[in-house]
Amino acid sequence: MSRSWATLLASLFIALVLVGLFLEPEIVSTYWHLRFGNFAKFHEWRIPVPKGWWAFTKEDQLIVQKMRRFYDRGDPAGIIVGTLTSSKPIKPEALKEASIQVNSRKGYAFEEDRTIGIGKGSGYCLHFSAVKDEKLIHITCDSLSAGLSLDLYGRPSDIQPFYSVVNQIVDLRVQAH
Repeated sequence: MSRSWATLLASLFIALVLVGLFLEPEIVSTYWHLRFGNFAKFHEWRIPVPKGWWAFTKEDQLIVQKMRRFYDRGDPAGIIVGTLTSSKPIKPEALKEASIQVNSRKGYAFEEDRTIGIGKGSGYCLHFSAVKDEKLIHITCDSLSAGLSLDLYGRPSDIQPFYSVVNQIVDLRVQAH
């Protein structure tokens, strides 16, 4: 009788581990959202975190990262949020051109640019695709008026969640007034 219980418990344990492995993104993301809500605070900004994603800070940057399954190859999609500060005035066109040149040297081909709004500020996003793998994209956005930069490294399916994040960023200084 005790042997059948041990077998049953071992089978149950293995089943739970397998289910946990397959549902890890849902478990981790759900835990993060229950603990922190649907937004991460970064300096004076409230940055949305989509379902299935989580956020953490690293070296004065906020990383909003898509959870991936254990069997997925490659890096998970990620949005890197940073601040833009300079002691000298920056010309948006010069910054765009520099971004295109830097990304070109990193193996990305420029595709298009878009105008965005962040808080009450405006900015732009530059779209790139990897030359060696068109399934990989990089979108870099700068809003000089808001003082924020955002970068998405991911796949074309990550573009919509990325712009959803960009469109919902809230300046907590403005909201407080």
